[in-house]
Formats: sequence, C-alpha cells, structure tokens
Amino acid sequence: MHVEAVELRVIALPMVAPFVAAHGTVSSRTAVLVRILGNNNEGWGECAALPEPTYSEEFVDGAYLALQELLVPRLLAANGTVAASDLGALLADVIGHPMAKASMELALLDAQGRQSETSLAHMFAPHPTGPAAIVPAGIAIGLLATPEDLATEVSTRVTEGYGRIKIKIAPGRDSEFVRAARDAVGVHIELSVDANGAYTLDDAKTLAELDDFDLAYIEQPLAADDLLNHAELARRISTRICLDESLTSATVTREALDMGACSVVCVKAPRYGSWIEAASVLDHCAGIGIDAWVGGMLDCGIGRAANIALAAHPGASLTGDIAATGRFFTEDVCAPFELSGPSGCGTITVPTGPGLGVSIDAAALSKLTLRSAIMRR
Repeated sequence: MHVEAVELRVIALPMVAPFVAAHGTVSSRTAVLVRILGNNNEGWGECAALPEPTYSEEFVDGAYLALQELLVPRLLAANGTVAASDLGALLADVIGHPMAKASMELALLDAQGRQSETSLAHMFAPHPTGPAAIVPAGIAIGLLATPEDLATEVSTRVTEGYGRIKIKIAPGRDSEFVRAARDAVGVHIELSVDANGAYTLDDAKTLAELDDFDLAYIEQPLAADDLLNHAELARRISTRICLDESLTSATVTREALDMGACSVVCVKAPRYGSWIEAASVLDHCAGIGIDAWVGGMLDCGIGRAANIALAAHPGASLTGDIAATGRFFTEDVCAPFELSGPSGCGTITVPTGPGLGVSIDAAALSKLTLRSAIMRR
C-alpha cells in the first residue's frame, strides 16, 4: 500500500461495569484507533494499550504520542509500497511500543485484505483446512467482592452461553473464590484463573490448593520477568501454567516452553507487537502439540474482530477471551459481535468479509471520539 495519510483517534467506550483485576481497574475504555489511507483504500487498526500503564508500560496517551511523534512519521516517510510484513524493519530503530506498532500493522493488514478481498482469518491461517467458521465463546470475569457474588456472576455467564470461564484471582481472593466458581458451574465447564502476576514463589502452597478444582490452567501466577520461578512452580503444582505478560515475542515464547516455565500459551498479538508474529506462534504451538489460545485486552470492535479472526486459527486449541461486545460495552464503533448457541456452548461467528470484515459506524465513531489528528506525507 502506498500510504498517503494516517488518522489517529482516541475514543472512549462506556463500559457496562468496571473491570477489576490484580493490575488495576478499568472504568472507561479509552483506546487509540489508527486509520491508514492510500491507493483509494483504507485500513483500520486498534491499539490495545489500557488507559493506565498497569498491564504493561504502554498506556493510551503514551501510545498516541508514540504513534504521532515516532511511528507514523516513519511510515509516511517510506518510499513506495509498504506491506504489513515490512513494518517490523521500518520501525526497528524504535525500541518498545509493541501495542502501538501492532495497531499500525493491523491497519495495513486490513487494507491488504480489502484490496485482495481476503478475510483476516484466511490471512492468519492460509492452511489447507483454513480458519474455523465459528469460535467458541470464552469470558474473563474480574475480581468481585465475595465468593457468592462470583458464583452468581459465573452462573449468569454460563446461562448466556459461555463455555469457558476465566476468573481473576489475587492473594486472599483465591481458593474460596475458585471453589465457589467451580461449584456454581459444575464439572463440565472449562474453568481457569488469571493472577496477572500477583503471587511469588513463596505462595506455591496456596497455588497448589487450586489443584483440587480441575482448572484448565493458572494464567501468569508470578511476575512477568520471572521465568525461572515459573518453571520451579510448575514442578510444585499439578495445574498447568499458562503465561501471558511474560511472552513478549515468539523467541521468548519458545524459550519459556523449552525451560518448562509454561505448558499453555496465551497469544496476544498486541503484546508481541505483531499480528503476523502472533499467527506464527500459533503455527509453532500446533506443530509441537502445545495448547494455545487468543487473549483479549478489553478490545473495542476493531481489536475484537481481529482477535476473533486470530482465534479461528487451527493452532488456537483452547477457548480464548472471545466474548460478545455486550459483555463489556453499551456502544461501539462497529456492529456488535453477538453470542449464539445454548447454555455453556455459545459461539461467535468469524467475520468473512475482506480484511477485518467489519464496517465502521461513522456516527458512532464521531460520537465516541475524544480527539483526532490526520498526518499526511
């Protein structure tokens, strides 16, 4: 694509309720959108950075500044056609900012898909079998005040159709909460927990208590940079360990698997800084028989569409954070993704249109925009 202009927007989506995890609370989902224009074509991307730097060092205002001052100028200065696969080399001199970089790559992928009339799902999984037509729905539930509150919440979500429930945990809000969740959903629903790095190896005894609840995995129990102790923890507990924040590249993912720091992989393209690299991680996991799934970041419609497309990859062997739009937001910039299917067996349809396969609602976009800027050659 010969890029002629890039539009940046910060939007704010009203949330159904605040989302609470060990790393913080999100009450209003602000996000950066990237729109790339050129060759009578366009492509949309979304930056997954949260409003505050609590999940990682990136945050909305910082990502907007990085895009505006560092990343977009390099794209606009490039000579000739730029493909999504070129972006890594083009931005290589800028250290960090993976989520901002991934948003630009997603916009280029969307534009390429529109031009070639190829869906993002087929771009991620050009295998003989191709991507799935539907993906199972999974949901993440934040920290709640009491085990009873959690039991009510998970029961409601299973009734809505969700067949995989992931609950947030933190020290002092773990065993009894997990017990309440398991009792509420029974043995036939996939249940997992996510600590967002809230524990240390000294908490191994507490984490071992969760072995009684037949969990699919414990996600990111220790700090992101603590691979050695994750490997040691894996030797002390029976429940499988899944890593999220720790896995910042395909190389680190392979190293974590090789050293036994995890046996399940959460694939988040924004964390890798590349949707293309995320698809390659799913290829790798499938090739060596490792379970993997696609994680979410309280995504708006653009990021949600991309996550659903990635989750249709054959390497996504476990249900990911693939929830309906209405789980989090009352409004969005594109038509909502909805759940279909009976209790505990709900699915979401994978977009089949070119690129992201979604249309941007101009009126909603205007209403939800806090600020915007257009940068040209």
